[in-house]
Amino acid sequence: MSNKEKNEFNTYLTRLLVCPISGGALNYDKNENCMISKVAKIKFPVRDGVPILLASESKPIFND
Repeated sequence: MSNKEKNEFNTYLTRLLVCPISGGALNYDKNENCMISKVAKIKFPVRDGVPILLASESKPIFND
């Protein structure tokens, strides 16, 4: 297994995750490598294949 494969995010498990702020569903954004809560309008980073679901790590998302 290459180093890249070890760090890739397993999207199969995303259906089990919920936003710690809103309790709503999270969606994975491959382009930004983050989990997005559409309900709370925030995103959480994914580092080394692990979503960091802490309020202090979240950033707002903006709809243009």
